[in-house]
Formats: sequence, C-alpha cells, structure tokens
Amino acid sequence: MEVAKKSLAIIRVAFLYLLFGFICLLGDFIFIFIVVFCFNKFKIVRNFCRDLVRVSWAFFIKICQISGYLSFKFDDFNLGKKGELIIANHPSLLDVVFFLSKIRHLNCVVKGELGKNIFLTFAIKACGYISNKDDKELLQNCLNALQSGESLLIFPEGTRTKDTITLHKASFYIAIKQAITLRVMHIIMKPQCLKGWQKWYDVPTKTINYEFKNIKNYDIKQYNLDRADPIRVRLLFNEVSEIYKELK
Repeated sequence: MEVAKKSLAIIRVAFLYLLFGFICLLGDFIFIFIVVFCFNKFKIVRNFCRDLVRVSWAFFIKICQISGYLSFKFDDFNLGKKGELIIANHPSLLDVVFFLSKIRHLNCVVKGELGKNIFLTFAIKACGYISNKDDKELLQNCLNALQSGESLLIFPEGTRTKDTITLHKASFYIAIKQAITLRVMHIIMKPQCLKGWQKWYDVPTKTINYEFKNIKNYDIKQYNLDRADPIRVRLLFNEVSEIYKELK
C-alpha cells in the first residue's frame, strides 16, 4: 500500500513539474518578443508581464490544490503597498510562486543562476525581477525599485531555510535606506520537503500544508529616528532575527 502511495505521489509531482515547465514555455512566446525588442524598459509592459506571471502561477497553484499535492492559507494582508519591503523565511521551492501569484505587480530578488534557466530567464527579464548575481547591482536595484514605488520581496536568508533561519543584514540596510514599510512574514510548511538538496521525486505521500503569517509590520520612517542609519540597521536586524528565533 505504501509503495503504491509513493508511486502515485511521484507521478503527481512529475505531472506538476511538467505543467509548470509548459506554463513557463507558453509565457516565453510573449516574453521573448518583449525582451528582444526591449519593451521591458517600460513600466507598463513590466507590469503586464507580472500580471501574466501572477495569473499563470495562480492557475498552477490551483492545480496543485486540486491534485491534492498541497493546501495553503494565505490571508489577505493587503500586501504590495507602495515602497513596501516584504521579507520571509524560505522553506521551499514554491515560496516565491505563492507570493507572485497573490500580490499584483510585486518585484522580487531571484537567484542569479535562474538567468540561465530556459524556462524562466525571459520571464525574469521581461518582468524586471532583480538578480542577486552581483551584490553591488543587487543593492542598487533594490533601492531603485522601492524608490520608484514598487513593492519588493526578499528572502533575507539568501537561500532556502536549513535547520535554522539565518538572516543577512543587506535586506535591513535596504529597508532603512529606502523602504516605507517593512513586512515580516513567516511561512510554515508541513511536512518539510522541496529543499534545495532533495531530489524532485523525494516527495511525501501526504498533502503539503502551507501557512503564510504576517508576523510584524514596521513603519520604517518612524523606526528609531534618533539613531544613525547604521545603528538602525543593526537594531532592526537584531529585532527581526530574534522574532524568527522565537518562531522556530
């Protein structure tokens, strides 16, 4: 019985991987044209591309639900305000898919290696998502995005969560320097899977349950205004790190 359940789980996840790739390739027929002719330099075009990603990935998540692969709770937190920086822990491969399928016109930081991925490279360029390939460019691009009024998603661990949540200070520097608000999110995933070191077929037979919680909001413009910016960055980093430690 267990062998049969495992086999069905592998077949299901194989189908979902293929579906995701197919959706991405369909989008590429539009994104390639936009990137080649440099239409992505226009904000209205980038927002159109982000809307296309949002609808497509919302459809994918719905299929994942219907198939019994996952369930999730993602309350309407009124996310995506002007100049809002959203940070979250990063337990799985699908975290960014959830956020981009829920928040309109959201910008995000993506792994530099994805720029070489045939399924995602044109979507990343057409949507104007920010690559973490170069640290200096990453920092400036994040500041520019917030300054222009975009909302921005960053996973401040830099990679998927391992045994403990370990944050990097760069996200908090960006928050202090340019964000209007900082939104601290916590993603709960049970059972744990879709880790960076796991094989695609190493999947649970049970439904994966996700819960997205809004833990704390910061009004950055009012946060420790009597302190110098480097101190504000350190205080914010320490405070949020402590929040995640308590959550674990």
